[in-house]
Parts: sequence; structure tokens; C-alpha cells
Amino acid sequence: MRQDPVLTAGRLVQKRALRRRCARSGTLVLSYDDGPGPRLTPKVLDCLAGRGARATFFPLGSRASEAPDVLDLSAAAGHELGCHGYSHVNATRCQPGSAERDIDLGYGALARWVEPRGLFRPPYGKLSAESWRALRRRGAPLGWWTVDSGDALLGPPSIAPVVAAVDRAGGGVVLMHDFDRDPPEPRREAFVLELTDTLLELAAKRCWRVSTLGEVLA
Repeated sequence: MRQDPVLTAGRLVQKRALRRRCARSGTLVLSYDDGPGPRLTPKVLDCLAGRGARATFFPLGSRASEAPDVLDLSAAAGHELGCHGYSHVNATRCQPGSAERDIDLGYGALARWVEPRGLFRPPYGKLSAESWRALRRRGAPLGWWTVDSGDALLGPPSIAPVVAAVDRAGGGVVLMHDFDRDPPEPRREAFVLELTDTLLELAAKRCWRVSTLGEVLA
């Protein structure tokens, strides 16, 4: 199943609009995908709490049962939780019906923390006509990002280019990941924590508002 060119164009339009909205209001959104990570997510929560900041998390339904207490902590701290599907299905590379099933399973597994119409972030940033229709029927807004930190890549990313990109844009929605890999990746985890703290420090310096993605979209 190939990516629909109309949906691709729509994604680019929505991302540009999101970038402009953040720049106009001077807003930074920190977002984290693929968790919860029993090891990394609590450290991210501590880092955010140290700066009094709220963020948006897009956990996977398949990982919710592994660390429900971590999601409870995230919600109790006032963070926003959306849905990232159940098993991180690429909607453009799966059999018919699979993408919609994964979306429904994801919302079902996360029902304790995410409303049926809660934000949805497409895995890999990919949408098919099927997944788009399923989300439209559900009434779930799409949670795009404007800057990808690159922290999920196999090689260690660099903080400076990410911070510079956010600074040039005057804010934005930054994509990071809070899942745990086995064996552990201390360098990647340290990168996520350091980038979180550095971006919050930049926001304070620039007098940006740090908010959730839902607040920006509203």
C-alpha cells in the first residue's frame, strides 16, 4: 500500500501551519514517542518536573501493560497522553484492515489514559487512506511534529543541530523517544535527557511558552 500523494501533501501543509503557529506564539512542545520505557520515561518525567514543564507523550498500546504505573505517573504529573497505535504499524506497508485494527487496539489498550478522540501520532509519520478515514471517523486530531531529534537512529545524534533548528524556527514541536531498548543504550538515553533539559533552558532564555501539543492545536 503506497502513501497517498494527497495525504502526503496534506501532512506537509499541516506541519507548516504547526510551525507557523508555534513561531507566532513563541511556543515549544516536547513530545515523546514509543514509550513508556520503565527505565527512561521516569527519568524524563523527573527532568520535566525539575523545570516545571509539561509535555506530550505518544505511548504504544503494546507497551502500556508493561509499565502502567509509568503512564499513571505521567498523567498524574499533568502531561498529555495521546495514542501511537498498538504495535507501531506503518500504515503504508501493511495488509488492508491492519492499520485500522492497530489504531483501534492502541486506543483500547490506552483507554485508561487516552480518550477515544485523543491525539494520534502516525507511526513513521505515515498515513494511508484507510488509516486517515479511521481517524476521521474517530474524530482524533493528528499530532505532527516540526523538528525530529533523530534520537531513534542507530548512531548517536548530536544535540547542537537540533537546538539550533528549534532556535531558528522560534519554537516548534520536537520529536523524541522514551522507549527502552534491550540491551540498554545509555548514550541514547543520556541524549534524550540532555536535549530535554537544553531545550527547556533555551525556552526560558527566549521567553517561550512550554505547552502540550493539544494546547497548541486548540
